[in-house]
Amino acid sequence: MRLSGIIAASLLPLALCSIPISAQDAPQPQPKTEPQPSGEKPKAAASDTTSGPVIDNVKPSSGDAGVPVIITGKGFGSPGIGSVRPKVTFSGKDAKIGDDWTDTTITAVVPPGAMSGDVVVTVGDKLSKGQPFTVKAEYDQSAFEVVTGVGAEVAGEEVTSYKVDTTNNALSQTNVGRKTVEILLGGGFILPWHRGGHWIEKSYCGTPSSNPAGQESPCRQGGDVAYKNYRPWETFLSIRFAPASDQTINGFVVGGGYRITKYFTLLAGYAVTPFNEPTHGFRVVASQTVAANPTISPYNHFNADDLLHNRPGAFDGFPLFLYNASGVTTTKIFPTSPVVVHYHSGIYFGIGIPVNFTTLFKPSAGK
Repeated sequence: MRLSGIIAASLLPLALCSIPISAQDAPQPQPKTEPQPSGEKPKAAASDTTSGPVIDNVKPSSGDAGVPVIITGKGFGSPGIGSVRPKVTFSGKDAKIGDDWTDTTITAVVPPGAMSGDVVVTVGDKLSKGQPFTVKAEYDQSAFEVVTGVGAEVAGEEVTSYKVDTTNNALSQTNVGRKTVEILLGGGFILPWHRGGHWIEKSYCGTPSSNPAGQESPCRQGGDVAYKNYRPWETFLSIRFAPASDQTINGFVVGGGYRITKYFTLLAGYAVTPFNEPTHGFRVVASQTVAANPTISPYNHFNADDLLHNRPGAFDGFPLFLYNASGVTTTKIFPTSPVVVHYHSGIYFGIGIPVNFTTLFKPSAGK
């Protein structure tokens, strides 16, 4: 009996060692963790951002057209043989970039016509997430534009303007008011009507399309977003300049225009021109003097009725001092000024060319 108990006790360890142990019951190795400062949790592994360009910052975050903007981030590539040149857009409008971009920095110039929206960097077929950028304009070009151009008055009353010739003491006819081409400079206020502009929008903007990232663009590929929701009608007010005339500032014109493109406008309006005309009193006295002295020179060269009704050219060369049979005297025909300013109107047609002075006088950058 004692012998059998001793044998059983000696065989028990061998039986226990032969029992199989499953993998889940086996002790698992514990991952090693680096010691962390007290109060801090272990850092998570960084996510992979090498799939496309990434914008970290845009400086400045606002500006008007022509302003250079520094874009920092990664995945932009670098100049070199076989490299892909990145593309930068401001609210969908292509911007110029310099040739010295790096994988982390691009300098781009805000393009004309850009609107507030996202800045996006494209490398090949990969696009970054957009970063907001606010476009600041000196004035709202969608509501107001500075207009220059040329035009002429094509219909109106024929009137002669005069000046006092102090050398000959007589009235002298000027070329003010003659039908001549003039220079225009003024402002146009774009009206909120789209009627009549859909064909222009279709020609220059077209149907919206999608870019490689699936984002919808406001225009077709290569279209001009300035023609989106195009408004062709405007009212305008302009000063008229006539450099070849005796009166450089030749009045003003007010009217309406049809903007065939953003660079070209057909204008039609109502023009007002100042004329120096003989006063009513001077006309009456001059007419009476000529009628009373039909044979005395120089009165015999004038027509009394034409003088009274101020017909075109009637007063050209008319003397300001009285003449008698012996010649000129020292007595004035009329004691006060012989001319007064009157305003005459007419129908005006012209061609307008909008000018963006903000871009015109801004130093070029990023070329």
